[in-house]
Amino acid sequence: MQDPEIMPEKITALLEANGASDITVGGYEAMTGGYSRLMAQFEAAFTIDGTSESGTYVLRGDPPEGTAIIDTDRTQEFEVLQAVKPHLSTPAARFLDSDGTHIGTPALVLDFTTAESTLPWIEQNGVSSLPEKLAELAGAVHTIPVDDLPSSLQRPASGDPLTDQIAMWKHTAHEHVEALPIFHYVASWLDTHRPPSVPVSLVHHDFSTANMLVDDQGDLVVIDFELASIGDPREDLGYFKAYAQAAPPDIIDENPEAFLNRYREITGFSEDQVNPAVLTYFLVLGVIGVVSQLSATGSEMARGNTSATNIAFSLDGLLFGQAAWMAATDALEAALDGEE
Repeated sequence: MQDPEIMPEKITALLEANGASDITVGGYEAMTGGYSRLMAQFEAAFTIDGTSESGTYVLRGDPPEGTAIIDTDRTQEFEVLQAVKPHLSTPAARFLDSDGTHIGTPALVLDFTTAESTLPWIEQNGVSSLPEKLAELAGAVHTIPVDDLPSSLQRPASGDPLTDQIAMWKHTAHEHVEALPIFHYVASWLDTHRPPSVPVSLVHHDFSTANMLVDDQGDLVVIDFELASIGDPREDLGYFKAYAQAAPPDIIDENPEAFLNRYREITGFSEDQVNPAVLTYFLVLGVIGVVSQLSATGSEMARGNTSATNIAFSLDGLLFGQAAWMAATDALEAALDGEE
């Protein structure tokens, strides 16, 4: 995917395999900012299903084997994007090379969007309009009917998403290359302080400003569903707050009352189910999906089983996270003690 001399021919083969004809591909160039996948954009014109199309598209593919920071499935990502498109304004998934036959690596083609990255937009426009916009985006994601989602998405194996996530904390501690007693502490703490349950929904699992854009109307657009699963929707809210500690601002904290009121209005959740203390709980619980992936790859690097040495940089996030988890549990303990 790095060679602009050969990629137009490969993309042409992919489009032909998906029923397109009269294909012209050009302007291929790599895109920066892809954390887990190789990304490029290109111009294309083609005819499909009797309709002529042209525009800018994005190719998103797997890096060479043994170098990925996290391992996910392009076919599942493609299916999720197609399922959520009727409900969200995320860029549409157009074509899939599930096994890399045409592109040379598993890949999908998306529509290109002119929406702007969130943090640069905030620098120019401020954050005051975004708490309710974020609530509307989260509410839209979390109210997509589960029956509309692909069967390939992971469901809670135990029947309860909190039980599964707590078990993942324990499993991650057990599988790590060295002892991680804080993971055992966090798992026990989470198990003891469970909040009231809510119905399961789509969970993005990387719900952060890094995966959000702002469109021409000032609305937030979420991208990158490669970690999606079925679980407790509040995992996304906690993850958003955890990520914002390392990459501020925390849009929720700009106006938590406005955010919570709008989110509860859209989802129908009660104040007992979604409140500041519950968000703090999920700040800890909701990061385990990414944490477990980083921990596993870091362990593989330590054992000499992967060449993805760039994971060393990402592992710094685990050290930062440990301080954040302890601060969050301490803060929540104080809040719970105050309620007694």
